[in-house]
Amino acid sequence: RTTSANFRGPSDPQGYYPIQSHMDDIAYAMKMDPVDFILKNMVKPGPRTVFTNYTLDECVRRGAELFEWKKRWKPEPGSGPGPIKRGAGVAFMAFRATVGSSSAVITVDAKQQYTLFVGVTDVGPGAKTTMNIIAADELGVPLSKVKVVWGDTDTCPYSVGESGSRTTSMTGEAVVAAVRDLKKQIADKGMPRGRALLTASATPRPRIDEGKIRNCFGANFVEVEVDAELGAVKILKFVAVHESGRIMNPLTAASQVKGGVAMGVGMALHENMIYDQRTGRPVVTGYYFDRVVTHLDAPDVQVEFIEADDGYGPYGAKGIGEAGMITTPAAISNAVFNAIGRRIKDLPITRDKILGALA
Repeated sequence: RTTSANFRGPSDPQGYYPIQSHMDDIAYAMKMDPVDFILKNMVKPGPRTVFTNYTLDECVRRGAELFEWKKRWKPEPGSGPGPIKRGAGVAFMAFRATVGSSSAVITVDAKQQYTLFVGVTDVGPGAKTTMNIIAADELGVPLSKVKVVWGDTDTCPYSVGESGSRTTSMTGEAVVAAVRDLKKQIADKGMPRGRALLTASATPRPRIDEGKIRNCFGANFVEVEVDAELGAVKILKFVAVHESGRIMNPLTAASQVKGGVAMGVGMALHENMIYDQRTGRPVVTGYYFDRVVTHLDAPDVQVEFIEADDGYGPYGAKGIGEAGMITTPAAISNAVFNAIGRRIKDLPITRDKILGALA
């Protein structure tokens, strides 16, 4: 069998799926609206759960409003007429937002051209652009005045790496600290002349106050259409409301959520490792046969951010890379249940499972 490895949000989508499916079942058993059930029972700030900031309830309420939850959700699962049935589902998350050590170096020359050295690699989230934005914003100069050198271990300082939804928070914090040091040098010495450079570096080691929890928050809402005769599932509407501190780059942040949703759709409805029962060899031999979601399959996702500043990270920025993925499978599963009145308890939710549940 194939070797397993990390996937976006390691263990979180797998953990959230059964928990939030079970919560959904409890809400129906109590004849409660799942959104009302969530708002009533979610963990809230208190003496033993002290958050750096808390917006989970706001994410859920705003998501329900944008999604028009009361209009789309069916109090009686599977009650839609005809073979084409629609349903709505919701799932929410509180995902750790870490702080920690990373490094940055910045220089300025006599032409007032800044060069920022960071050890991040740009694997899709737009880290290079985000570091550029943070440096330019702190310097008060146009983006064109800051050149970013990245990913070269020969010339760049240590970086925390592109994982764990922490690049912007940790390396961004180092960029801010290095720029502030450089600004102090400029104030003390003036701009360099000739071939001289001013150089500043920083490796901050921030810590969250003891006893406090730092999370990013979010809620995903989805409407699906299920063909009860063919077992096909189509996503009609998807709304994602997230709080990830201050959003440094709205375009790439929204793209991160949309990318996470697309991966969650694949996990929920398509992707599966199938093995030959006689030989044990995988039948799925590549991305095509695994039915990985493409742009043609991915739903339109309405993304809205609730911005906040809890005093940590660069201007309060938190992680965003994994948040969109984490609750997507659970939200889709809950929507399928609302549509057909049958709970599919293992992923992916394929046609044969739907038809088997309805038989």
